[in-house]
Amino acid sequence: MLRFQWPVQQFKTLAALSLVTLLSTHARAESPYIDDCGLEPEGMPAPLPVPSRPWEQAKQAHAVPVVRREVASGQRIDGVPTARFTATGALSGKTVYLSPGHGFTWTALGTSFAWITQRGNNNSVVEDLITVETVSQFLIPFLQNAGAQVFPVRETDLNTALVFIDNGDPGYQETGTGFSTSTLTGFSRPTLPLDGSINTFTTGTNRLIDASMTSTASASWTASVPSDGFYSVSISYTAFSGRVRDAHYIVKHSGGESHFRINQRSKGSTWVLLGRFYFRANQPAVVRVENDSMDITNNISLDAVKIGGGMGLIDRGGGLSARPRFEESSRYWSQFAGAPSSVYAPSANAPSNDRNNDIVSRPRFSAWLNEPSDDAVYFALHTNATGVTTPTARGTQTYVYGTANVDTCVLANNYAGVSGSREMGDFIRNEVINDLRADAGWNEPTWRDYGTRCANFGELNPGNNSEMPAVLLELAFHDTPADAERLKEPKFRYVAARAMSQGIIRYFASKAGVAARFPPEPPANVSAANTTAGSAIVRWSAVLPDAQGVGGEAATSYRLYSSDDGLGWDEGVSVNGTSMTVTLPATNPKFFRVTASNPGGESFPSAVVGARARQPGKPLALVINGYDRFDATLGKTENLAMWNLGSVLRIIVQRMNDGSYVRSYGDAFSANDVGFDSATSDAFASGGISVTSYNVIAWAAGRGHATGAAPTMAEQNALRDAQAAGIPVLFSGEASTDTAFMSSVLRAAPGSGTSSLITNGTGLLSGINNIQLDDGSRGAYDVGTPDVISSVSGAAVLANYSSGGVAAVGVPGSVAFLAFPFEGVASRTQRVQILNRLLSQVIPPTDYDGGFAEFDAGPEVDAGQSMDDAGTGDAGTETLDGGNESDAGTIDAGVPDVLSFSGGGLSCTSAPSGLLFAAIAVFLARKSMK
Repeated sequence: MLRFQWPVQQFKTLAALSLVTLLSTHARAESPYIDDCGLEPEGMPAPLPVPSRPWEQAKQAHAVPVVRREVASGQRIDGVPTARFTATGALSGKTVYLSPGHGFTWTALGTSFAWITQRGNNNSVVEDLITVETVSQFLIPFLQNAGAQVFPVRETDLNTALVFIDNGDPGYQETGTGFSTSTLTGFSRPTLPLDGSINTFTTGTNRLIDASMTSTASASWTASVPSDGFYSVSISYTAFSGRVRDAHYIVKHSGGESHFRINQRSKGSTWVLLGRFYFRANQPAVVRVENDSMDITNNISLDAVKIGGGMGLIDRGGGLSARPRFEESSRYWSQFAGAPSSVYAPSANAPSNDRNNDIVSRPRFSAWLNEPSDDAVYFALHTNATGVTTPTARGTQTYVYGTANVDTCVLANNYAGVSGSREMGDFIRNEVINDLRADAGWNEPTWRDYGTRCANFGELNPGNNSEMPAVLLELAFHDTPADAERLKEPKFRYVAARAMSQGIIRYFASKAGVAARFPPEPPANVSAANTTAGSAIVRWSAVLPDAQGVGGEAATSYRLYSSDDGLGWDEGVSVNGTSMTVTLPATNPKFFRVTASNPGGESFPSAVVGARARQPGKPLALVINGYDRFDATLGKTENLAMWNLGSVLRIIVQRMNDGSYVRSYGDAFSANDVGFDSATSDAFASGGISVTSYNVIAWAAGRGHATGAAPTMAEQNALRDAQAAGIPVLFSGEASTDTAFMSSVLRAAPGSGTSSLITNGTGLLSGINNIQLDDGSRGAYDVGTPDVISSVSGAAVLANYSSGGVAAVGVPGSVAFLAFPFEGVASRTQRVQILNRLLSQVIPPTDYDGGFAEFDAGPEVDAGQSMDDAGTGDAGTETLDGGNESDAGTIDAGVPDVLSFSGGGLSCTSAPSGLLFAAIAVFLARKSMK
């Protein structure tokens, strides 16, 4: 194999060189066909026809979905971290093409070019990033949970690492007989950087395996990911009338195995998403195909596997973008996903055309990928701009295609969209406006509705996509400060995305003449508690609809998932009630989350709880997840000055609050041989948990409730009752907003001095030094600026920040208070050691058989997504024999190559300012989102 290495620093250097050559000001680049907002000048030529794909399925009454999740039988207590697509629900059999607007694009600026976003930094947000963050983390899971097959027109995996394994690569292996080589071209590993005209799906081969009623042969793709984290897994194959409609794919991840059935007569020669899974760097990531099928006279195509999203791979003449691929525009995804240049560059493939080509590539890629058998719609998400110096416009605008410019469009006279577009636009708009106004939604009664309008947007032009209804939504005005503040909020994005999905559900239901059914909301009041020896009961509250119809409908059943580490989930088991007794391992913890289901689909998952069996003669702890805050202040600001964007707020749920941090406490208690139960704070405050059953209570406050608030009065009273009963409390995280609670329960007060992200133990914690707190890149979330405290009522100081302020205090037998989140300690070894020392203080050693001794906590394991540079990967090519083989035998497996890089009234004047420059799962709704 020819190996071509492209160091990460070279990405950055080339991007910087692209910028150095630019002057300080440039006029906005104008298109001869489409202007900056995508409006088509009158009299422009008709778009070129979108080419058909080979072997498209003919329209049929009951088309087989491309991807179906196959659930194993039996009582397995497992799950998945993000949307669990099963092709069942209100959108079963429906296809949704999603366009997150804009993205980094190679753009002409006077006589120079640069990689820039198509919109600039307004109020610390960038439209190009808002759209893809919202679509990836909220809208896609909502639609998938309702049963839709979703195809985005941009990369939507936020992971910046990328692994390819092609047939014939080291890591690809065939076992058994019945193999041959297809005469159709398949994917081939690209030589990087990728030229702007190369179609990697026309330069390689793919293997075939004969189908059988039972599994007699298999092929596997084995990879090593560069770091622990969540990765999207996609596959490619060649579609053909002789392929099976139920190819059996299995993804082996850290939570177990997930099984899928793939209709290989549809959507070939592109990337088809299977799901998002948690992989660990020290465990192989495996995708396997078994040849069992009901179509025994046909065969199965074996081509390539893609794990992760990666960084930009396409060079348009001045180097790579040096940005994550999910931030790049549709023009580059369309090429990378196998479309011919007539799709992403219909007029000319010159770099100077990339901005125009991006606009038309979004609908053209969707039309190219769509097949007559699909019942499909196209939806584009954008944010708006006024383009004036002091903008005040606010609200939502909804567009369908019209023959006149937006300012002169009269919907009744100029509407020229594909049939159904106006109806779908009305359904989506009504849901969004209702939910943003209703107090059960975003609760802004004056949110402005501009109605459903029409405009001659190239993205909506039936000449670029005549195969499906198309709607473009301008959610809010990013250049108006008040609207920008809403766009920053993850809850706003959640509510809006849920409403968009419900509008699409209503459209399809109306089209079919049936009642719309909405998936339920996530369960609340979740707990896991030891019962008899070796068993625990997991409980949650019934999910009911809100009175205003903003959220989903009532649940009719639930699904309980479990995990060994709170990150990797297996396939779960259906539960009809609101509790289930489960078996616990003898000495290891088990973690759980639960979803609600009804005929409309499945909800997002609940927060994570867990339990570990109580050990004879040892204490039992209760861990409470009191961190349900979910607001923009938790977002991570990224410095994008290299792209003249300055500081931009990024809303990446995994780096803010994914509801899983009981896992850090559970792991540390288990490492100290202490059993534990756990619950969400609402379950604890409801009074259904008897604190007298426990020897210690650990309260995980994180960064607090909404806006950083301390525990509620009900929660405070429960903790006071515990202390009154002689049960010590370990409290970590935000509490300084209630000084009375701090003084009476935590024996602390707001202190003087400053905090830092380095803490050193003193007193009881002496010797545990250089405790690194998470800045958002170390496996938990950005702990922000932790509180500085002081001791009261005789509490001893347990830790100080390196900057001098007090970080932790405690009173033996009563309380230990860490002013920083315990789960924010980056080192697992230090988390285990800290808890070991605290337990020795708050629980007298004679109470539990000999005390807690110092010990080796085991190897360091990073449970989160590393955003550090992971080095370089193979970018070489392989030349494979194009002939036929009756049996390829077994191919020697090896370590595949990894590409891993570091990320990190409508106006048409919303181009980037100055130089025109400009990261599940897991997706989770908490109490603050209802």
